[in-house]
Amino acid sequence: MAYNKWLNDAKDSVVKDLLIAKSIRIQEKDKFGLMASYGHLADVFKDRETEKSLLYAKKMYETSKELFNPTGQLEAIDKIVNLVSPQKAINYYKESIRLTDSLKKVETQRQYKFAKIKYDYEEEERKKLKFITLATENKLIAEQENSQKKNILLIAVVIAAGLLSLMYKRKQEHKKQVLQEKYNTETRIAKKLHDELGNDIFKTLTKVQNPAYKPADIINDLDKIYLQTRAISHENDVVDTGESFDHYFRELIASYNSDACKIILKDLACLDLNTLDKEKQIIIYRIFNELFVNMKKHSKATIVVVSCKKTKNNHQIIYSDNGVGFEENTIIYKNGLKNMVARAKNIKGTLKFENNPERGVKIILNFKK
Repeated sequence: MAYNKWLNDAKDSVVKDLLIAKSIRIQEKDKFGLMASYGHLADVFKDRETEKSLLYAKKMYETSKELFNPTGQLEAIDKIVNLVSPQKAINYYKESIRLTDSLKKVETQRQYKFAKIKYDYEEEERKKLKFITLATENKLIAEQENSQKKNILLIAVVIAAGLLSLMYKRKQEHKKQVLQEKYNTETRIAKKLHDELGNDIFKTLTKVQNPAYKPADIINDLDKIYLQTRAISHENDVVDTGESFDHYFRELIASYNSDACKIILKDLACLDLNTLDKEKQIIIYRIFNELFVNMKKHSKATIVVVSCKKTKNNHQIIYSDNGVGFEENTIIYKNGLKNMVARAKNIKGTLKFENNPERGVKIILNFKK
């Protein structure tokens, strides 16, 4: 620590600390450490007291000789020759040359010995590797078929495990989806019963209790309540899909046909609805049930035409009526229309609305088989 202080600032007084360090090393009989202390003291006294510096340099030299430490001797000689006259330094120079040559010789012998050891070791390793390679090749040839069989078996196990995991995951996801759909359905039904049907029933009860309202008005309200009830039922009941869907869809249309509003169905057979996927059948049923409910509640239509077209893989069902259309010739996408559009997107289809207050409304459903 004292020597480092002196290296940072040569003016720092560290002699006392260096002497304490020297005393500790003498007490501990630490000759290697003592050799370092003599070297530090020689450096510190070099520019202050030459004689003391030379004294410690010589002590370092003697100690390094006792320790047979050529590197320490060379370092001490460098310090001595800088402190004595050239004549006195000659012997030290000769000793320095001898030590340097000796170190070079030792280093050369060490390198040669190491090189020989390295060569012998590498040669032995090459021989071992040769025998190992031959043994390994024979072993690999013998085990190749077994390895292939094991790999095939492992791949089969991994594939089977993956398939089982995938099936289990899909089953769990399906369960979650079913539960979520049940919850959504229950929530939607509860909201409709409260917001729509409940309010209309309350209004009708109020009219019944008020003699000012005519029986015709009450009957009209009851008819609306009946339509709402049937709409909720149709929207949430089980759709009869599969080979009888065409007949089931015709029954839906027929249920909304009345003396007040005639529904004309054209070319439904060209779509071959019975061959569609179950999901498409359900969504088509839901969309048109929603359309007919809106028609009964709002359109005041007397004629509705449902026409069908088919071009290659594209299917088209066109709904048109002669009702009042949307107000101010503007289509407002409320819950009912949003539901229809979302359902059409679920089967990668489109729902296009054309509105004309004087000629009613036209809605075109396009989807692919």
